[in-house]
Amino acid sequence: MVNIRLIIAPSAISQRRACAEIVLCVLFWGASFASMRIAVGELTPLFAVWFRIALGLPVLMAAALLRGELRPPTRRELLPLVLLGFMGVVFHQNIQFAGMRTAGVANANWLIAGTPSVVALLGWLFLGEKLTRGAVVGLFISGFGVLLVVGLGTRGLGMFRMGALGDLLIAISAVNWAVFQITSRRLVSGGSPTFTAAWINIFAFAIQTALLALMPPDLGQLAQVSAKGWCAVLFLGCVCSGLCYVFWYDGLSVMSAAKVTAFQFLQPLFGAAAAYVLAGERFTPFIFIGGSFIMVGVWMVNRRRTNGGK
Repeated sequence: MVNIRLIIAPSAISQRRACAEIVLCVLFWGASFASMRIAVGELTPLFAVWFRIALGLPVLMAAALLRGELRPPTRRELLPLVLLGFMGVVFHQNIQFAGMRTAGVANANWLIAGTPSVVALLGWLFLGEKLTRGAVVGLFISGFGVLLVVGLGTRGLGMFRMGALGDLLIAISAVNWAVFQITSRRLVSGGSPTFTAAWINIFAFAIQTALLALMPPDLGQLAQVSAKGWCAVLFLGCVCSGLCYVFWYDGLSVMSAAKVTAFQFLQPLFGAAAAYVLAGERFTPFIFIGGSFIMVGVWMVNRRRTNGGK
């Protein structure tokens, strides 16, 4: 795992403030999929991702600058940062935005919530990390929950079969995010979190710009974007890709990673509310049943690590 240093002095952040910032962060991320749905309704996914990275980058760079962590990467750091920028930002966000053209907003939040189980499985396969019997059972339980959410979810399919292509893309993005975290552990062994986040997004912005140059979008679509569409893009860029990372690392500066990660269990609840209010989704009971399986499975997979305070 990336060696997380303090972003600002521990005395500057109280436990109460850290908890408030993490809850806000999870709340914003829960609403991000509904905002993606709005954005891709008016912009192509390629263009929407470019705006998200472009708007979030100044926030991350300003945070790194204020904390004295904005410096040029060394030659040894260049390739890992480029790879992480492509995997964790460019590829990840492009398939998410493409998926949100048809995926259920609440589905997406439940599927992403299952990521810790995938991380544990990949850690066992590639890093030699141990899995208890309870963790193995948890993997099967959360996997079954994912099948319920994707198969039935919010789309009202009526019969058990795989859901929309968008739901599958979101599931792939969850696996990709898990691979990204495992890769980060192996490629990044030191350095400050805001330095890493800023440079990952700098390289991601360069790659996304190159993709736009290779596949030029219709610029006329910009004139058709509504105020609601621009608000969604601004929220995704400045808040979800910028401010939330600052909040997240503020929490990590005074709390253990296990405690901070536990707050993400709230994300599907916030996401379900956003799905109802912003996207007008109707729920079937299976999204809550499947989501419950996912949460129980994730808890079983991470129970030993959480109890150990690691």
